[in-house]
Formats: sequence, structure tokens, C-alpha cells
Amino acid sequence: MPRISRSLAFALSVVAAASSTGCAGHETTAIDTETIKAQIQQADLALLRAEGQRDLKGVMEHIAPDAVFQPPGFPPIVGHEAIRQFYATQWFELPFVEISGTPEAIVVGSSGDLAYFDGRSRMVLEISVERTVIPGKYLGVWREISGQWKLAAISWSGNEGTR
Repeated sequence: MPRISRSLAFALSVVAAASSTGCAGHETTAIDTETIKAQIQQADLALLRAEGQRDLKGVMEHIAPDAVFQPPGFPPIVGHEAIRQFYATQWFELPFVEISGTPEAIVVGSSGDLAYFDGRSRMVLEISVERTVIPGKYLGVWREISGQWKLAAISWSGNEGTR
């Protein structure tokens, strides 16, 4: 039986919990999932753009206050201040010259305020004028907070194994 990563299991359980929050006997309104998917894709691209520009303020505008990051090789990073420190002391110190992401799937919970995003990434590092392309993947959970989509949890890794 294949093993499911803890990150994937967490993301799926969060979305499942959100999907099951409807109560019997209460009227529900229709959720426009296509609009929500477009909003999340737009938020994800804005976050990637801010990361590529090493814009810490711009990045943090897209992160939920209680967000959880699970980067490869690190313990979980929880909350705004810890994530801000991670970007300032780790992520922005990487010698990347390009970072991009492409959505594979966005799944919206039935409540309409929680979704997960499965994406493929590409990072180009420049070390001593030599460029290295690192393809990867990421799984993020987005949550609507006060009318704006914020990244609530994310896990990512490169596609190649550790050497």
C-alpha cells in the first residue's frame, strides 16, 4: 500500500472537514467554484511574483496569520512571524533568478471558503554564472479570510531525489 505524505494527508483532511461542515436543515447557497478557482489562481500567481521579486511585504500579504509551511529539510514553520523569518533568512537567500508555478488542480470545499491547490513549480538557480533548473511540486491549502484568499498551509519539494 503506498504511503501518503503527512502534508498531503493534512491538506486532504482539512478540505474534507471543510466539505462536511454543512448542517442538515439549513439552507445552503450555491458556490461559484469557477470564480473561486480563478481567485485562488490569481492569489497564487501574485504570491509567486512577490517571491520572485523577494518582496517580503508582498509575500506576507498572501499568508494566513496561522499558516503552516512544510519546506523540505525543515521542521514545520508555523505562524506569520516564523514564516517571515524563514523568507528573510532562508528563502530569499537562495540564488534563484526565476521562480514559477503552474496549477494542475484547484479543489474547492463545499463551504466555499477553503480549497487546496496542486501545482508544479520551476526554480532557476544561478551559481557562479551557471544556471540550474529545478522542477518541483507543491500542495497548498487556501482559506478565505475577510474576503481575501490567504495561503493557510503549503508543502513543496523538488522532483529529483536528494544526492
